[in-house]
Amino acid sequence: MTDQTLNGIQVNGIGYSVVSAEPGVFSPWDYGIEPESVCSSNWSGYVAGYEVVEDVLRLSSLSVGWSPPRKRPKSQQLAPDDPLRILDDWDPAPLPALNGVEPESIGGGYMHYADLAMPLDYSGRILGCSGDPDSPLPGECQVFTFESGRLVEIVESSWSGFLELL
Repeated sequence: MTDQTLNGIQVNGIGYSVVSAEPGVFSPWDYGIEPESVCSSNWSGYVAGYEVVEDVLRLSSLSVGWSPPRKRPKSQQLAPDDPLRILDDWDPAPLPALNGVEPESIGGGYMHYADLAMPLDYSGRILGCSGDPDSPLPGECQVFTFESGRLVEIVESSWSGFLELL
């Protein structure tokens, strides 16, 4: 089975892979963005980057799988009375701006929103690991607790310890 690309969070200058979050931190669908799974390493269709700045959780970046349907070549156009012609006339809605930032293509079927600095009103816990999330060493995993988007607690943990905190 293909390993999945993990979201990331930066806290106090240290980067962590988001191993688990309860509840989910961010949903692009809430903002009119409908990601597509364009590769087997990212079934969710998106990768989010979070950061904590002055104890406030922010969405810092978002990469979204998105590929508009291809148009039929002019040499293969359907007859004017063909009922399937309506499919040729359909253009997908472009991805919307997010926090005033327009997405840019980064190739491979992905669009990227950079420098978002978008505050998130998140309440919950995020387990982040700074080392290998498949086999973390002691001290590499932290549970970050947020209330209304503010970081209120950091507790050193492990995978199994995270489940006990819930």
